[in-house]
Amino acid sequence: MLEGKWALVIEDDAHSLVAVSSILRDLGIRFKRNTTGADVLEQVRAMNPLPNVILLNIDLAHADAFGIQQHLRGDSTAGDIPVIALVSSEDSSTRKRVQREGFAGLTVKPLP
Repeated sequence: MLEGKWALVIEDDAHSLVAVSSILRDLGIRFKRNTTGADVLEQVRAMNPLPNVILLNIDLAHADAFGIQQHLRGDSTAGDIPVIALVSSEDSSTRKRVQREGFAGLTVKPLP
């Protein structure tokens, strides 16, 4: 188990949020959610302790996930936190962009 670990989940799809939340609970990882992508950097800075990982849906309806990633990478507080891209489909261009934007990795939804 991964007790004592924290995650921030940025996901606007209710079904994916339920799946991710269930997996994190099963692993013993505590988490906070952001369902819009708004004010992510401020949310990360306010978390105590800081999250060990951020799971970021790159297909947010009302926010630019790649812009969020750039802000996180450029921040002295959040810049070292690994960000995992949640994608609804994987192709070579998506994988290349995720790598180019500095994500730590990606996982394809829907999750089990």
